[in-house]
Amino acid sequence: MYFYWFREIAGWGLVVVALFMMRVALDFTLNIQSPQVVEASIVVIGSTAVLRAGIALIRVSTAARICRLEDAAKTNLDKPIQ
Repeated sequence: MYFYWFREIAGWGLVVVALFMMRVALDFTLNIQSPQVVEASIVVIGSTAVLRAGIALIRVSTAARICRLEDAAKTNLDKPIQ
């Protein structure tokens, strides 16, 4: 019924998780005593994948909402005026 809301909430949740992962990677590289560049690059690759998945979910849910609105408008236009 309203599954696009679940997709959009999950998408925004994944975006927040990806931003947190980017922050962790930044902390890895900014460590003064022992910067962990290799570990940070692995975390950045993972966070990029999570970010892309979140954006894809947001995009799909927005498209579903638009299609649902257009379908509702088309259904209302097909009814004869009395």
